[in-house]
Amino acid sequence: MRCVDAKNLVIAKVKNSYKMIEDDDVLKAYFMESFYYICSKCEPSVLLRNVEEDQRIFRQVRNNHFIIIPDEPDFSNESEHLMIDESLAFAVVNYVCYLASRCEEKDFLMLCNNIINEYIANDGKELDDEREWL
Repeated sequence: MRCVDAKNLVIAKVKNSYKMIEDDDVLKAYFMESFYYICSKCEPSVLLRNVEEDQRIFRQVRNNHFIIIPDEPDFSNESEHLMIDESLAFAVVNYVCYLASRCEEKDFLMLCNNIINEYIANDGKELDDEREWL
């Protein structure tokens, strides 16, 4: 998901209920907190790396594999994507909405956690739009 689309989605999801953060620096901080939350719950494959000196490391997951800290989103760059697996992008958006609601709207947190749990259950693999449910 592009950073600008993620920002617009957050605004659309919370604009009717909450005063939106107008400062991009605050919004970036919310996105970074969302990344940290998600990285503490699962292992986003986009952020999984071997040891490299120039990488900021969030945590070690096994042997020489680490989860790195993602870059801050750049809302002014039309082509930049969130630095996370596409299947976790909506988890990021929902957690940012949860933070923007001052942690009062628990539905956003529940949606975020559901997306993370589905990601874990499917070993990080993207699912087809036409899922077969048993």
